[in-house]
Amino acid sequence: MKNFVFYILIFFNINLYSQNIVDGNFEIINGDTVVYLDLPEFEVLEFKNRADRILYNRLKRRVLKVYPYVQIIKNKINQIKITLDSIPKRSSKRKYLKNETRMLKNEYSKQLKKLTISDGKVLVKLVHRETNSTTYDIVKSYRGRLNALFWQTTALFWDNNLKTTYDPVNNKEDMLIEHIVIQAKLNGEIN
Repeated sequence: MKNFVFYILIFFNINLYSQNIVDGNFEIINGDTVVYLDLPEFEVLEFKNRADRILYNRLKRRVLKVYPYVQIIKNKINQIKITLDSIPKRSSKRKYLKNETRMLKNEYSKQLKKLTISDGKVLVKLVHRETNSTTYDIVKSYRGRLNALFWQTTALFWDNNLKTTYDPVNNKEDMLIEHIVIQAKLNGEIN
């Protein structure tokens, strides 16, 4: 039995040394093969205590929950910009925007109403991250100043602010959001 185990170990040892390297660059130095591979960059987060870890996990769930909506918003804004540039008349542009607003309300209002206040705050920040415009500026440019003021007042009533900007350099929560988005993209959780 001891001999059998010994032969198996020798077989696996020989097998390990005889593997072929297919991918990547390699170099043979003094009979040893040195492989050069590009590995994805990753960061290690360290939490001071359990409460910080719990807050991070909650933020991660929120980011992953609202990020698909952010992508929809980004794509829709790009589509609307292209379409508005092709429409010559101002009245036709207004009709188009009203029609798009009605369609978006019908399609997404039920889903967006299910978001929590904290989800909404993360959504506003991520919209600024993806579009380089605050949510207030987007509403103001497409629906007008009065409409933007109405929605800003409503947001303030619910402890949110449509003028919130995304600043991962100076804001700790935004830095964590950036980390979450990058890691989720690397892991294939979001596009």
